[in-house]
Amino acid sequence: MIPTEKASPQGLVIADLCKIRKAGTPLLSPDNRYLVYHLGLADFDADSRYDEIILMPLEGETKKSIARGTAHAWSPDGTALLYETEDGALHIYDVANTNSRFLVQRYESSYFINHLALNNCIWSPDGKYVAYVSADVSVTETETPAVRVFDDLLYKSKGGRGRPTFADQAGTHIYLIPAAGGAPELVTPGSCNEHSITWSPDSQHIAFVSNRTERPDDIQQSEIWMVDINTKAITQLTDSKGLGYQPAWSPDGNYIAFLATSEAIGTNDSPAEDTHIALVSANGGASNYISKSLDRRIEHIRWHPSGRHIYFTAGDRGDTSVFRVDIENEEIEIVQGGAGCVSEFCLDASGEGLVFVKSSSNCPAEIFIARNQNLGTEQHYGRGPSTARRPGALRVTKHIEQITQENTALLAVKTLQPAESFWFESFDGTQVQGWLVPPVDFDQKIKYPLILVIHGGPHNMFGQDFDERMHLLSQAGYAVVYINPRGSHGYGQQFSNGTLNNWGGADYQDLMAGVDFILGQKTWLDDEKLGVTGQSYGGYMTNWIITQTPRFKAAVADGGLSNLVSFAGTSLYHSLMESEFGGRAYDRFDLLWKWSPLRNVAQATTPTLILHGETDNEVPFTQAEEMYIALKKRGVETQLVQYTGEGHGWRPDLSPGNRADLSGRMIQWFDKYVKASVNEQ
Repeated sequence: MIPTEKASPQGLVIADLCKIRKAGTPLLSPDNRYLVYHLGLADFDADSRYDEIILMPLEGETKKSIARGTAHAWSPDGTALLYETEDGALHIYDVANTNSRFLVQRYESSYFINHLALNNCIWSPDGKYVAYVSADVSVTETETPAVRVFDDLLYKSKGGRGRPTFADQAGTHIYLIPAAGGAPELVTPGSCNEHSITWSPDSQHIAFVSNRTERPDDIQQSEIWMVDINTKAITQLTDSKGLGYQPAWSPDGNYIAFLATSEAIGTNDSPAEDTHIALVSANGGASNYISKSLDRRIEHIRWHPSGRHIYFTAGDRGDTSVFRVDIENEEIEIVQGGAGCVSEFCLDASGEGLVFVKSSSNCPAEIFIARNQNLGTEQHYGRGPSTARRPGALRVTKHIEQITQENTALLAVKTLQPAESFWFESFDGTQVQGWLVPPVDFDQKIKYPLILVIHGGPHNMFGQDFDERMHLLSQAGYAVVYINPRGSHGYGQQFSNGTLNNWGGADYQDLMAGVDFILGQKTWLDDEKLGVTGQSYGGYMTNWIITQTPRFKAAVADGGLSNLVSFAGTSLYHSLMESEFGGRAYDRFDLLWKWSPLRNVAQATTPTLILHGETDNEVPFTQAEEMYIALKKRGVETQLVQYTGEGHGWRPDLSPGNRADLSGRMIQWFDKYVKASVNEQ
């Protein structure tokens, strides 16, 4: 809820980064009495970030913190909560007695499977057991070996603060332990990794995801499998030759829903292909895609208790909403929409209440509850390839209440400018969407410098979500423009495919067309004072832009790529190059080099700040070094900043101290080279 009192004219400053409280991961108790959620906090003095598990009664009592860590699941009767502390210990919290008991130690493997793999822990529907995913043994590395020998492809981990740099050999398997306590039992022994588990309603089977191809390090494919907890017999349920993610068993036990892609060449990073909902019989067989009529990327699937509908989130033109699909006629409806981004949600036991996490461009994520839904007339998406909307019956909410106020006090004394959406026609007539954030002290009579911020991915989506960078730059006196160029999701599969074999092609032209459009629309923008920045793929595009045009007075590349050839051989995501460019990197070196910023570095003149994590295995630090050395030898004003022990870029786990340093350096670089007049430069 935005405060009605007059706010201070000061916007977001670097010191405020540690004050932002990030609410997420809501879990309603089966009796609807309690809500548990995570609260992401930063401790600047300790230079650490952590999640508090908050227990919030929905009526009467005061909320409280249970522990630091992760909440996993409520007991079926709603009397206890399964949670995990920061050191991997699973505990059960008794709500009535307000105490916790230790259940079992869980171990993490540093082997990276993919971004959507879940190492989850779940309570059996009959309340007798807890199933959990764990590595074979503790994988804490206390010493650095003098010699390392690698014989697999995915030998690197994600890296980062407090995490190992190289993958261990510990497999990830499913374990079972009585909820009352006892010895854990290994359910899925063997050499394959299992993850993303879901119970059958009769508590006799567990469905899971596993890559059981002959070369799982190389072939990015996975299927849905099922294990009988009594006989330990494992059955393959799907044979789709794509990637399956996050299965969810239907309430009646007849189906398993899961997210899926179907392309033969997959990737463990950021696929161009949108995920859709697939259904497979609990007895196995052919999978049926039921969400293709909504030409958008599907996430976070949840069954309605009736088993008739599956609820999910999908990004659409900068907003992320909650939808539902009827599993019989495949009709899709919006359940909770509007401007903003819903990142997570859960249904109550009856399916009539919805709790969701939502943010907007000028408000960090908070938790809302939608009560007393009824039928109304709204938009539907019909079955088939068309996404045309037509009238129909739709459940809409009577009352929506914001039930957390984690950032209300901060917002009361801050002015955070909202983002204004705009559309423009790109070079080939394609309609592209962007947003503009004005400076905090906006005055129509003053000319302001403009910073272009580019998202990562390349298949991410900007929109009505909260991004601290925009507000830090706005407070520093800049207008900020951000755009969803070709390759972004939220605009259909064809649009998302726009970067395939073409990094730096149509997406670059979209970005430049968007900058030209907004400069033409807003006379208060200074077209002589432009800057550009981005993280990951946005860092790649920043590097690409400075080799294509001198129009930007300064650039800040954060965790960016510079040489796609060397990236393909050194990144944890070497499969990304195969997915984006249609095959083995060694068969496409000419194409990879064509779209490498380093190839055109002789044309660069823009002062460039390069920011990079030391232990970044997603975009290795060598990518920053290659660009830095080349720019230095060209005589371009350049500085390289390495963050010791940090992984990949602008992420939540970046230490508060380094996050502040990174933000400060970005603003100082733009102040030095963008705000200065052309003559002064």
